[in-house]
Amino acid sequence: MISHQRREKERARADGFPSGERPRTEEQKGRDKQTAMIWGCAALAVPAVLALAYFVTR
Repeated sequence: MISHQRREKERARADGFPSGERPRTEEQKGRDKQTAMIWGCAALAVPAVLALAYFVTR
């Protein structure tokens, strides 16, 4: 996996991207936004469910 990432960075640099990373496509940005929304909701929902379960069973 690391060698794959290294090859991709080298290809990106050869294609003219000095940072070694290609710009994100609109599709990738959309998936990133969706993933962030899911993880954000999960980060809020899990403690809320645990707290609710605690109060209900108390």
